[in-house]
Amino acid sequence: MANPTFDRIKRIGKPLRWRILAVLLFASLLPLALAGFGSWIVFGKLLEQKSLSQMSTLVESHAEAIETHLSEQLRLLRFMAESHSFEDLRREEHLKKLFYDLNRSTMGGFVDLGVIDLEGKHLAYVGPYDLQDRNYRDADWFKEVNIKGEYISDIFLGYRQVPHCIIAVRTTQGSRSWILRATINSVQFDALVKTGTLGEGSNAYIVNREGLYQTTPRLGNLLDKSPDSVIAFHTGLRERRVNFNGKARLQVTTWINDNRWMLIVERDLSAIQAPVNQAIAKGAYFVLLAAVFMVFITFFATRHLTKQIEKATAEREELSRAFVRSAKLASIGELTTGLAHEINNPLAVISAEQTNISDLTQEPDLNPEKIKQIVNSVKRCQAQVKRCAGITQKLLQFGRSQESKLEPTDIAPRLTEIINLMHRHAKVRNIDIHSTVQENLPKVLLDPVELEQVLVNLINNSIDAMAEGGEILMKSYRERDTVLIDIIDNGHGIPADVLDRIFEPFFTTKPVGKGTGLGLSVCYGMVHSWGGTIEARSTAGKGTTMRITIPIRSENKQAR
Repeated sequence: MANPTFDRIKRIGKPLRWRILAVLLFASLLPLALAGFGSWIVFGKLLEQKSLSQMSTLVESHAEAIETHLSEQLRLLRFMAESHSFEDLRREEHLKKLFYDLNRSTMGGFVDLGVIDLEGKHLAYVGPYDLQDRNYRDADWFKEVNIKGEYISDIFLGYRQVPHCIIAVRTTQGSRSWILRATINSVQFDALVKTGTLGEGSNAYIVNREGLYQTTPRLGNLLDKSPDSVIAFHTGLRERRVNFNGKARLQVTTWINDNRWMLIVERDLSAIQAPVNQAIAKGAYFVLLAAVFMVFITFFATRHLTKQIEKATAEREELSRAFVRSAKLASIGELTTGLAHEINNPLAVISAEQTNISDLTQEPDLNPEKIKQIVNSVKRCQAQVKRCAGITQKLLQFGRSQESKLEPTDIAPRLTEIINLMHRHAKVRNIDIHSTVQENLPKVLLDPVELEQVLVNLINNSIDAMAEGGEILMKSYRERDTVLIDIIDNGHGIPADVLDRIFEPFFTTKPVGKGTGLGLSVCYGMVHSWGGTIEARSTAGKGTTMRITIPIRSENKQAR
């Protein structure tokens, strides 16, 4: 036959097992997750700072390399212009040889070469385009080189309608001045700008003050408008994070070419964090394996633990049942002993009176005196029968065989009635009874008759505890959602070893024949039937406080 206690323990154990499993897994996996997330944040920031440092170094070196490259080309062009006469430069064969020498020394750094007079007329030209008869009098670069003596232009279309950049120097020999102009090889220049970029996701390019690309960008074409809306002048290097099309990038910039071009090196933030993401992803596999292993270990450990708990709980339940059985047997023993003692006394009196009556009735001469003795014996038997009836009545109250009639009750007038009822009895014992009742106490749900029985019993106990007189104070007041009644005396008090047992049935410290030990246990049952509590606080030699706590229920509040 199934044991309902074990079934209940198993039903409790299953959710407990899963709760323990969840807590253990949460406690073990959460630190791993936090450590992984923290590592991703920390190492991501470190990589970002390191990448910015590398990019700054790259921008500095690139800016210097580009400036050196442009200066070298200008120097070569000026050397060619100053080391050859105007007549030699105008001759096509001589100009071709000069163009060949320039490209050989610069590894193809120039696309074409031309000689232009101060009126802007193309006097000689070597290159792939038909520019022999062109006039550059109105070109911006022509005006600039006449003013400055040398000039490197922005990328522009010009007559050839192809994006290109030129460098030009103005030379004077005697009374004659002319301009030697060359077109920079944009492919070679782009390669120089992009040299040494930081791998995947990085880019290096140049824009002018209008934000137009001067070298080929990763996305777009020469002379396209850069999506960067901030092309502001600044000194030195500038580091910042930008967002293009929803992608975050790190960007380092500096100005070059007499602050006319901005060199930009940028890198996608996702490419910077890729090593960390890859490391975290690889680590996640090991964490996942560890988590699976941890789940198995935790599951079996939890299963073993909950089984031990179930076993211990079952043993405790069995032990508790054994204690309950022992307590019941002890209570039955105390009940039997007390009941036998209490009933044996009146039965002994009845037996004696019956013997007396029997003896008197057998005498031949029944005079009035003997008849009176018989009547007195009968009365004494009746008194002892009433005493037995009182004992059985208290037993019924202790067993709660009688139903309480609960009703909303205003306890203030009830307390006044009880004080008036007990006042004379207390006065005979040289005891004063006082009461303090808080105004506007709410009604509480209880049995008024039982309230009177409880309070009379408690006051009688206080009176019995003050053989030499004293004072009893009954207080009633509200505390939050309860009404409290305190019966306070200054009697001899209750010893600590006795205080815990005063509500046990048939437990009494009164002399034999003075009490049954049912009073406080009956009071305890009555108060609990109202939903309240009763407790005792006492200090030996200083007095005792009996406190009754009655809850204010919703129906009580409506009855106020």
